[in-house]
Amino acid sequence: MDNYKYNNDSMKGSYMNSDCDKGYDKGYDKGYDKGCDKGCEKSCDASVIRSDTLTGAENYPWWGGDYKIPKVLAEFVIQIDTEAKIRLNEPSYEIKRAEKQVFLTQCRFIPSTDKVFIEGYIRENIEYATKRCTRGSAIAGSIKDITVHVPFRAYTKVDFCGNKPQIHPNLPPMVARYFDEKRMGKDIREADRSNVEIYNEPVYCELEWSAVYDAEIDNKGVPIEGFINEEEFQEFTDKSVVYLCMKLLQKQQVCWPGPSMPHGKEEMLNAANPLNTQWNFPITDYTEKK
Repeated sequence: MDNYKYNNDSMKGSYMNSDCDKGYDKGYDKGYDKGCDKGCEKSCDASVIRSDTLTGAENYPWWGGDYKIPKVLAEFVIQIDTEAKIRLNEPSYEIKRAEKQVFLTQCRFIPSTDKVFIEGYIRENIEYATKRCTRGSAIAGSIKDITVHVPFRAYTKVDFCGNKPQIHPNLPPMVARYFDEKRMGKDIREADRSNVEIYNEPVYCELEWSAVYDAEIDNKGVPIEGFINEEEFQEFTDKSVVYLCMKLLQKQQVCWPGPSMPHGKEEMLNAANPLNTQWNFPITDYTEKK
């Protein structure tokens, strides 16, 4: 109770901080901070820092279609042949199982060449039998496993069948120069420039399905004593034929003509002749009705 005193004037039963008593003693019922010191004034630091009135900016219609959706540009199956030498963690006398899955790490389309560069790897999980001991006509051991990644790289040329991606290169920069005051050369202090940047949707890939056909070949096996046609090996050659079914897609703005078009949209469609473009329309009987 040392830092507070009872406010008998207000008769409200409230306690006041002794640092700001002067504000109430002077009758500042409104604006509590008016009678406070600099420390109290910081509690009300709100203000309008800056206010601007923005001018309107004109816009111009730029119509290119009704929907922007992924469009299938090409779908193809590519065959990739790989050969790898694999070393096991310890000697084995039999491969029990080899399960393989394909993963892509890169699929890059080069527009000027119509070629696609593909990179990835085959994830191969191998279970193999190891020999711990032999007795009579039996081999005893345990089952081990390893997982390896076999990389592959390839390229292929794609036939788009007239359905190529929409990719537009940037226009070259343009510069306009003027004579100097004496008309003896260019004015280095003044120039007009034009820089146009076009942003294109990238072409991307989807892996639809994959198939792997392989063979494991033991070239350096050591015969197991007392067992015909049984040998141990730690290295073997893996030959794989990989088939990949892939799609090339690009997000494009396409037209969707129909009987219920907004006013003026049909005239724009007829002017641009959208039915003669390379787009495949899901409504095939629209042209017949027209």
